[in-house]
Amino acid sequence: MSDQQSESASTDWHALDAKLRPDDPQPVGWYAVALAEEVSADKPRGFDFLGGRVVVYRSTSGEPVVMTSRCPHMGADLALGDVVGDDIQCTYHHFCFGPDGGCNSIPGEGSIPTSARLFSYPAVEHFGIIWAYNGDEPLFPPPAIRDYDEADLLFRARRTNIFTIAPWLSIGNTFDFMHLRYVHDLEFEIEPEGVHYLDAHHIELEIPFVSAETGAFEQRIRVTGTNAVSFQTVTDHTTIGLFTSTPIGTTAQTYYIAAVPKDPDATPADLEKRLAEQETFGSDLLVDDARTLTGIEFHVGSLVAGDQAMATYLQWVSRFPTASPAAAFR
Repeated sequence: MSDQQSESASTDWHALDAKLRPDDPQPVGWYAVALAEEVSADKPRGFDFLGGRVVVYRSTSGEPVVMTSRCPHMGADLALGDVVGDDIQCTYHHFCFGPDGGCNSIPGEGSIPTSARLFSYPAVEHFGIIWAYNGDEPLFPPPAIRDYDEADLLFRARRTNIFTIAPWLSIGNTFDFMHLRYVHDLEFEIEPEGVHYLDAHHIELEIPFVSAETGAFEQRIRVTGTNAVSFQTVTDHTTIGLFTSTPIGTTAQTYYIAAVPKDPDATPADLEKRLAEQETFGSDLLVDDARTLTGIEFHVGSLVAGDQAMATYLQWVSRFPTASPAAAFR
């Protein structure tokens, strides 16, 4: 395990404040870096990510590469360089770095300094997003949809809101039953015991809802890490949403993926209508959440009986492993 990765967060859950501080280690896990369509095979892109900046490009096989973007030679931004084979070449002095972060060549005949390397994040393309894992080695897979593989779904990904709070607080609305009842105006019955902590990194629950606006529906929910939640909305058909949030300095960029199963009995127009339905559903939820979370100065205050599920979740967050593997490469 890297010196920059801790086995567990040591925060007392009562002291959680949800503030984003660029130099603080963040929970381990898969974070959205970019929309997959933004990263081509022949040109690197630069993105602010967590507490620093990364360069993103594709190898000759099409696999995404996500690395710290500051050239260790003189600090140039590698996102302004060129992709040469599988390497990224710095535009300043043509130092070349491979997908593992190692320096493969320098101009002239001198030896390559041992310090000439980048941090290479584990990276995947998944559901139309380039994800990078905050840590040396992934402890769990990227966020998934219960009961479905990616190949079983049609999906669209987009950026949504920018918040000023840690992702875990946005995800925490899943367990804030008072919020769901009184802000989103949903009727449902579920006990805190109905929230299943499957392992150290995943939570699942099923909730039958009744909405005055849309009628009865069920949601099958999975939380992955502290920054991603997927939910199937089941009526006479199924639509799926996946919400995730990525810290960028003192703010967090959110993304939303709408998806529907590839139903052979549905026409393309039907599937498009269902995708649009899920996108509208997600947008409506975000309107209420944005109003709630904008400007919040969160603290664990005077909790009441209805907060039991939320309190358990906050304790889980406080124990979650954290990492800052790229801190020495910024």
